[in-house]
Amino acid sequence: MPKRIGSYLVAGATVLLAAGCAGEEPAPTWQAAPAASAPASKAPPRAATITSACDLFPANQVTELLGGNGKTKLAAEELPAEKQENGNVWRHCAYGRDGKQAFVLSVATMPDRSETVDETIDAVAGAGQESQRIKGLGAGAVGYLEDTTRSVLAVVPYRKDLRVVQFTGPALVPQDKIADPVRRVLTRI
Repeated sequence: MPKRIGSYLVAGATVLLAAGCAGEEPAPTWQAAPAASAPASKAPPRAATITSACDLFPANQVTELLGGNGKTKLAAEELPAEKQENGNVWRHCAYGRDGKQAFVLSVATMPDRSETVDETIDAVAGAGQESQRIKGLGAGAVGYLEDTTRSVLAVVPYRKDLRVVQFTGPALVPQDKIADPVRRVLTRI
């Protein structure tokens, strides 16, 4: 797992509730139904090579997904890649302002480990942190608290490799909100 990166804002993120669509008029009954030959929307292709964590989840998407008002601005900073002896490569994007990091996205490629989903999640869940497995997120996922931070880590196989996505923020942010960026990034890797 990556080293702890920077300091985290404890008082950081506010969650915005989406406004309802009250007052919209129903569609007129005379509108034609979509043609049967209309192409179905496709998910974007998964990245064959991961070169940047910030490109996978820009700062404006963090603000949009986790909340904030119109004045909330975060900057994204791509941190140096960590190339480990075992071949794993971690890429990190720190989001913050005024020199303080509120959130960190970490994405790893673990060569020739596509068969190790359960072992990888077991290792994270058993590392001594207060952890909870999360169903329906990637091929396996776990959320955990460590000091004043909350993280969600999920894994997904890609060809022969195992890809890992971890999003970390202040402990006061609910786990489901920390899981949302992970869910988005998983569709891209």
